[in-house]
Amino acid sequence: MVNIILISHGEFCEGLLKSLIMVTGDDYGIKTLALYPGMTADTYREKLDQIILENENSEGTLILADIVFGTPFQSAAYMSKTHKIGLVSGMNMPMLVAVASERTESSTLKDLIEIATNPDYHGIQGTLFEKGETKRRGKLSINKD
Repeated sequence: MVNIILISHGEFCEGLLKSLIMVTGDDYGIKTLALYPGMTADTYREKLDQIILENENSEGTLILADIVFGTPFQSAAYMSKTHKIGLVSGMNMPMLVAVASERTESSTLKDLIEIATNPDYHGIQGTLFEKGETKRRGKLSINKD
């Protein structure tokens, strides 16, 4: 099965994984690697290489990054010299839920990249609420009242 690693500047990747667990009840075997202030690019690459090696298989590794061309993204791109990598930037919660829940034993890196980059899973929506608007909305509480 294709492995999944989330990478980001700071704790974003770790928080995203915690949110995935909260929403779906599973971590899907996903790993994270945060880049912290003061961590060198070389140290970050070494840690990323170690995570990839610990979970590596012939199907490869899908890496979801926070932003394109940052140190985490560049480090993952560098890993393609020695590992089979699929790399997607702009990760968000809807993307992660889709990739994690739709990944199967037979999913390829190409399949998962298509899921991750599918505009239907971007989760971006805008709604304008006018002051005093009284339209009924769905309740936010899980309670019956």
